Amino acid sequence: MDATRLISAKKTLTERLKTYDIDIRRGFLPAADPIEKLPEAYQEWEDIATDFAGLLISRQLRQRLDKLPPLKLNALRTEPERQRAMLLLSIFANGYVWTEEVAAKEIARGVAMPLCELATLLGRPPIVAHASMVLQNWYKVDPAGPLVLDNIAARQLFLGGMDEQWFYLVTVAIEAAGAAAMPVLLEMQDARENGDVDLLKLKLSALAGIIAEMFTILQRMPEKCDPYIFFHRVRPYVTGWPAPGVVYSGVDEKPKILAGGSAAQSSLLQAIDAALGVQHQNSAAGEFLLEMRRYMPPAHRAFVEMLEESAGIAGFVQERAAKEPGLSTAFNECIDILDRFRKYHMEIAVRYISHQAKDAASAKGTGGTSFVPFLSAARKNTRETNVAEDE
Repeated sequence: MDATRLISAKKTLTERLKTYDIDIRRGFLPAADPIEKLPEAYQEWEDIATDFAGLLISRQLRQRLDKLPPLKLNALRTEPERQRAMLLLSIFANGYVWTEEVAAKEIARGVAMPLCELATLLGRPPIVAHASMVLQNWYKVDPAGPLVLDNIAARQLFLGGMDEQWFYLVTVAIEAAGAAAMPVLLEMQDARENGDVDLLKLKLSALAGIIAEMFTILQRMPEKCDPYIFFHRVRPYVTGWPAPGVVYSGVDEKPKILAGGSAAQSSLLQAIDAALGVQHQNSAAGEFLLEMRRYMPPAHRAFVEMLEESAGIAGFVQERAAKEPGLSTAFNECIDILDRFRKYHMEIAVRYISHQAKDAASAKGTGGTSFVPFLSAARKNTRETNVAEDE
């Protein structure tokens, strides 16, 4: 391909991804770094955010938020401002519910009203989620440096400390590394539609390398996030609202039951699954993964659905494997590294949750599920996508 056609192809991929609010360099992470501060009209929110850990530790958070007036959103004029406001308000809500031994049954009007309005505007539930706590909660320590794990820090925390920060940042770094997969998924789709087996093998190899890089980052979780500290200091605050739910004062008197922040809310692995043709629908994982899409930004959710609605790569590879040397091998390399990623994720979850919990009732993931059946089913579905090797 000559230089002109190559530039044109890159522009086409960029434009196609932009339709789904995906940046070709950063994937599901925002194209512009999350902002540090909201406009002056929301200084009271920023003051609470600054004092947040102290308010939690002193058990004064509810008292402070009970006095907060329900500010209007009309001074939020840009998308980065709305995203920071969503981050702060959702953290306020989770902190309000879980700051004391007895969970709050109702969230203060000053938090609940603007949070629900903003959540409706952004097309997501009004609670802490991956879309805010990970995608919109970081900055580069060296602004001129790369977006990698050793050059990022979190904007907002609950109790604070390295363990909490590292837990979020490892996930940010996985999203950053996985960004390179987004154009590859589209190129794989194009190669399948055009019957270009050589290009498909090339892109499958590239995807396997990207997933391997994501896996390498995930393996760094234990470096600075201790399982005991995670379970007792981090996990409680990102938990959702189990039955009977929580009332958002001034919005609706009917309690809402919502999931907490979960890696299953990331569009990254769901997009890779959809493109490869990994099927979760008829398993213990399917219903939960589908429910978690509600917590994704709508444009990202639409991208996953678009890939899912297209014919998966698995079927094409199955049909062509016998006639195309190396095709099933390239495909299975992706499936194998994806399975290894999920296996390690399950090991992390067992170590950080099951081994820390006193009983089965408390040994649930942050999304509110009994995670072992879910993660086991996700792994099983992944392995079942393998295609018989070429003769």
